Amino acid sequence: MNGSLPEIFVISLEDAADRRRRMTEQLSRLGMDFRFFDAVNGRQLTPEQENAYAGCRRRLLFGRDLTPGEIGCLLSHRGVYLRMAEENIPAALVLEDDAILSGDLPGVLRALMQRPVEWDVIRFLSFGKTLGQSRVIGPVWGKYSLGRPRGMPGGAYGYLLTLQAAKALARNMRKNWVPADTLQGEIWRTGLLRSFNILPSPVDYDDVIESTIGDTRFDKRRSLKGWERRVYPATRLGRKLYEMGMKHALRGLTWPLDRKLAQLLHEKKAASEKHGE
Repeated sequence: MNGSLPEIFVISLEDAADRRRRMTEQLSRLGMDFRFFDAVNGRQLTPEQENAYAGCRRRLLFGRDLTPGEIGCLLSHRGVYLRMAEENIPAALVLEDDAILSGDLPGVLRALMQRPVEWDVIRFLSFGKTLGQSRVIGPVWGKYSLGRPRGMPGGAYGYLLTLQAAKALARNMRKNWVPADTLQGEIWRTGLLRSFNILPSPVDYDDVIESTIGDTRFDKRRSLKGWERRVYPATRLGRKLYEMGMKHALRGLTWPLDRKLAQLLHEKKAASEKHGE
């Protein structure tokens, strides 16, 4: 670890020289040690990697396959989780190579690593809609607060997670049909109820440089044939209803926990101010 900072992994394709140079400059400027994690090229998968993707389930629930780039991305994140387990790394910051880092990031990380509250995953989500709909819990450091995202917001360009969380996510990615950021939002699957975000986000993403997985957010094309096409309306409706029910249930289930955490964070802030820290 970098003193009180977590281990830092930057997911990047091995030949992405410009992206790697850019991330190196940012992290060096912030005085943060890190290591690159070679991303999986979704167009050059091994048989074992191909077997980790549940294509049929993906098509039945979403109407189309993940792209090769999306599959490579989710396998890359899974690879980081497995590396954490192999090396028994207690906590890590995971960054994609299109992340933009605020100068406040080291301070936010140090505050979180001091465990003001127990957490499993801390997501850095910069979308305005996500920030506006997040439940604000309490102060963490300076202008930054702990929040709980509403629904299942996308974005895996920067997040902090514990070893326990990495193992839980890896277990759910043995045969997977959703991207890493979607799985992070499905806390009813992972059991990681202590999954939060930081408001505002000290990590953003570069929407100017071209994505290495492609922008599929608005791609509504179907890739279904035969019996899959016939049953898709029912499986899609079932998924929508299930997700809606789970999101509403978890919103209520986590409310008492978040109230306790809010009280704890405000008490710690008051105590810190009293002692002039």
